Amino acid sequence: MAVLFALVHHANQFLITNGYETREGISDVVGSQTLRTGMLGLLALHKNAGVPLNLHISGTLLEAVSWHCPFAITVLRDAIDAGFVELIGSCYGQNIMRFFGADYNLKQLNEELRLFELVLGVSPSRVKVFWPPERVWDTRSMAPVLRDAKLLNDGYRDVILDDRTLLSPRDPNMPRAEYDQESPWTPELYQTHEIEDGLGLIALPIGIRLRHSIPPKKNQDWQCVQAELEALLVHTANTGEANFLALYADDMEKVSGVWNADGPGHYSDFIHWLSKNQWIRPVKLSDWTDANPPASRRRIDVGTFSELAREFDAGEGYEKWFHSDDWKPYRQFFDSTEQRVNEAKNRAADSALIELAEKQLLVANWETAWHTPSTGAHGDPASSGQLSPWVRALTSHCRHALVTAEAACWFVDRDGRAHAAVRDADLDGEPDLVLKNDRFFALVSQRWGGRVVALFHFAASRGAMVVGNPCDDWNFLEALNKFMHKPRNHPGAFADVGFENDQYACNILEEGEHAVVRLINIESTSRAFGLEKRYEFDTLQPGLTAHYRLPARLKHISIECALSPDYLALLRHGSRILKSIETRHERGFIAGDICIQVEPGAGLIWQDASQSWIGHSRTVRLTSRTREFEIKLRLADSSAMQGAA
Repeated sequence: MAVLFALVHHANQFLITNGYETREGISDVVGSQTLRTGMLGLLALHKNAGVPLNLHISGTLLEAVSWHCPFAITVLRDAIDAGFVELIGSCYGQNIMRFFGADYNLKQLNEELRLFELVLGVSPSRVKVFWPPERVWDTRSMAPVLRDAKLLNDGYRDVILDDRTLLSPRDPNMPRAEYDQESPWTPELYQTHEIEDGLGLIALPIGIRLRHSIPPKKNQDWQCVQAELEALLVHTANTGEANFLALYADDMEKVSGVWNADGPGHYSDFIHWLSKNQWIRPVKLSDWTDANPPASRRRIDVGTFSELAREFDAGEGYEKWFHSDDWKPYRQFFDSTEQRVNEAKNRAADSALIELAEKQLLVANWETAWHTPSTGAHGDPASSGQLSPWVRALTSHCRHALVTAEAACWFVDRDGRAHAAVRDADLDGEPDLVLKNDRFFALVSQRWGGRVVALFHFAASRGAMVVGNPCDDWNFLEALNKFMHKPRNHPGAFADVGFENDQYACNILEEGEHAVVRLINIESTSRAFGLEKRYEFDTLQPGLTAHYRLPARLKHISIECALSPDYLALLRHGSRILKSIETRHERGFIAGDICIQVEPGAGLIWQDASQSWIGHSRTVRLTSRTREFEIKLRLADSSAMQGAA
């Protein structure tokens, strides 16, 4: 007889990069097999010890890994194919599901299942166990979408919940609050239960003492883990019942060295102890649930893990944070943007760009309305109870989807003319410059550097973003279109190095058959004050030309362009689909059938970019040797671009 034990690790990060001053980067999260850190260290440890692992990796993290560390994807795929890793499903953007509609939640669930198949080669039908974001559960709002036949896996079967949620706040024998205080050993919390009104969903309860004691750091932790498992062994032997499961589940970062350097060592000791004790048998969740029916059917009230509900004071259903006054303006940003995207979709705008806009909405509610707690891995007593700066930033940037939706509408409304207009296209309170013709739609930020912050190419049958990476991390930066200095990110095109956020005045000189717009740098304290940047294009030109004239005090300047040919495809497929183009004079990139190239005029030389890899874009740099020069951005389908080259 053996105690059956499942280990679940939740790996969840946003679309991060490297080079932060305030947090870990993607390389820290991915880690090293040799050093036994990060996700790679965790996989190596389990493989070498022969201990199966249940892993949830959020869609946003999976896309970050696939772009920045594609070698780690190969390692993870091999581990899954070898059979010692089971993937757990969840929402792509880790939104708190109970506050969103069924259609939005369905998109979240399917986007993650789609990524599992595209990136990891895992058929959605193999993913049947669900991890609720922040482990917030609400049967009424969540069960119908988790069992929806429109899901790519035909619906989930099991859901991982904290053991306390199986106890009603009004339970006469053991109310939830009393369990939080005393946590008595309760056999039924080591069994699975069909959820009442859950349409067949089965709850898999996490053992709270196991969660608090793993990885064991002190003798008390070791004693708790061993006592917990021994008690389960004795109870199973005494009752003759076989459907008991010890379930540990928590954030991967706490055992992998991301949050604390001693995590990997303590966890390694635990895994080796586990592998040597034959009376404990680690299992994959689906293998266990296939063989063990639920013990009962029971009602599960709204709830989450105890620290979030009580210590962090989010409320049992996260309602205190979601309905807080400081979250209200960001909630309104999202609601108004979602409405505009839906309106564009209903009027039959370009479906490819609408799909990108919807993707932008999916990332906008990552860890919805998170407030900084006073304790925990991200605790800060100084800002406890306040809306976290990174959640303000990422939801603020949902408004980029307004621009994507407008580009999708222009795809079907094109009129054979070259247009330029100044207006607030993304509703951030700053005037933007909109440039468009039959081949592209572009947004230029006057306030932040006169840069092209978004450019959409119109191929024969669809639109694609080719400049801009709005879904990628903005750290604490709330302002739309502002260049992110640390780490360098979101430069767009025609970013003047050192002057990326200078303010410009705009004058539209010509529209119709040919469009000309002159931008003048009006940042009075900048060395680039007076710099003239003139954008030109005609009705059918697939791209645009920037003419530069530097002020007398500025003898030369460097210009960077971050290129993201088919940004949606880059998010979903990673860097493996991106190929570079380099001719004698031009440089650029191809992804699938979408190409973008930079063509310098006389007086410019190629140099290495400050950071060639940023979030789902590749950066190229030119440096001038004269005070007047021009740079062309050329867009095309791959066949046309290669033919021209």
